[in-house]
Amino acid sequence: MKPLSTSELRQMLDDLEAHGFGAERGGSGSSGALFTAKAPLDQMLPAPNPQGIPALAGALSYISSDVPRGTGTIIGPDSAPVPDYWLGVVLAVRREYGEAGKEVVRQWSQQSSRYTDAGFEHAWKQYKPGHAKPVTIGSVFMLAKAFGWQKSSSATSPTPHPSANRFRLLDRTAIMTIQPIQWRVKGLLPATGIAAIFGPSGSGKSFLAKDLGASIALGQDWFGHRTTRCNVTYVMLEAEGGLRNRVEAWEAHNGRLLPPAFKAMTQPFQLAEPEQVEELGALLPVGGVVIVDTLNRAAPGLDENSSQDMGRILAGMKRLQEVTGGLVLIVHHTGKDASKGMRGHSSLHAALDGAIEVERSAAGRHWSAAKVKDGEDGKQVAFQLHRVVLGTDGDGDEVSSCAVGPDTGAVFRPREPSGKNQKSALSTIRRSLSISPETGQAGCDPQTHCLKVEDAIAAVAATLTAKASNKRSNEARRLVSSLTSGGYVQSAIDAAGEAWLWQ
Repeated sequence: MKPLSTSELRQMLDDLEAHGFGAERGGSGSSGALFTAKAPLDQMLPAPNPQGIPALAGALSYISSDVPRGTGTIIGPDSAPVPDYWLGVVLAVRREYGEAGKEVVRQWSQQSSRYTDAGFEHAWKQYKPGHAKPVTIGSVFMLAKAFGWQKSSSATSPTPHPSANRFRLLDRTAIMTIQPIQWRVKGLLPATGIAAIFGPSGSGKSFLAKDLGASIALGQDWFGHRTTRCNVTYVMLEAEGGLRNRVEAWEAHNGRLLPPAFKAMTQPFQLAEPEQVEELGALLPVGGVVIVDTLNRAAPGLDENSSQDMGRILAGMKRLQEVTGGLVLIVHHTGKDASKGMRGHSSLHAALDGAIEVERSAAGRHWSAAKVKDGEDGKQVAFQLHRVVLGTDGDGDEVSSCAVGPDTGAVFRPREPSGKNQKSALSTIRRSLSISPETGQAGCDPQTHCLKVEDAIAAVAATLTAKASNKRSNEARRLVSSLTSGGYVQSAIDAAGEAWLWQ
């Protein structure tokens, strides 16, 4: 009978352990059964052949380690390499070579900007000898061949050319093995990476982010974009007390319960604290989406405009993405000048793999693709916050929240006013609204900033310095009235008879 090779024996022992058996301690003179349910199988495996280590090093020199962590797979169902193979390589090396291959695969991993000692050690410990379908070293060599490696005719040494060089020139065959981008939300957000949803206060970005997360957890289209279902974790760091109402409003509006794949967390969390990132990352499902709302609350005490502090924030985002092997999506604010995009250092936008901008004007709310890698950006989609009444509180007052939906009436809304005085008055009102502490008055959305009509008139009158002082108030009242009647601002009267306006 032909003796079993190392790999064949290892596979046989793995199969046995998967069914609850392990190699018995003790020598051949033991009187017990050949196998017990507790002894480790690794004691029966032959020691790794040192001659295989140089071949491994040669093969790894052709493979980039600067890829997403992955889930432990190297070759996909279509027999092509997956784009996130790092963990699979580490596990295959440990399975085949044990501790003898650890430093080789560690040095290979260190070539990536994603590398950390903690991350590598965590991956190394994830190896399970009894795994039903283990990733094998053959997959590593198959991956290396896809990038141009050829097994040496000598069993004791790797291909000498050009294994010493970290750089590789890919011909068309090797290029064609590179997997196309995998989408979480097709045409908008990738399956792996870091991204953002950003906009000014009151624009509805948090409601939009939660609606997006629920759609991904269901695997249903989101505003016409196909999603790929996965687990979603919503880290809610602002307005935590309103989470229940928002969930109930979403369920009432959509006519279904929030999917089990959608989870939420409301405890404080800091992206710039490595221990917290590691702890949260260990809790999150692999390959899922984690939404952090908001970046400001996840980085307390840090200066978003500082390149150093933003670097710490980005390092935390990237590490959280690496640990989970999925998508990290932050909810963020625009700066004082919304036209300049996200608040903070420019390195944030540069580091993102995708970004959705949320805006609000007299024409309504809309979101747009502000950044899409390998996709089309600039597309605008109108949406609406539907007010949902959930019941009454102990005082008999209505309890309500909002749910996101398409804005079918957006096409009928007026454009920005064309008159110079109207434009100036509307700009003044918007500035006053942005700093108003009042929200949700006279039936407007609970998160919407509003302003007393008389305060709006006074603010506009203060800008009419070219007019006689005794005529400014009347002119301001006329301008505010024209903006209201034209639909550029909304207005209503509350139960006390006070008139309010909002956008």
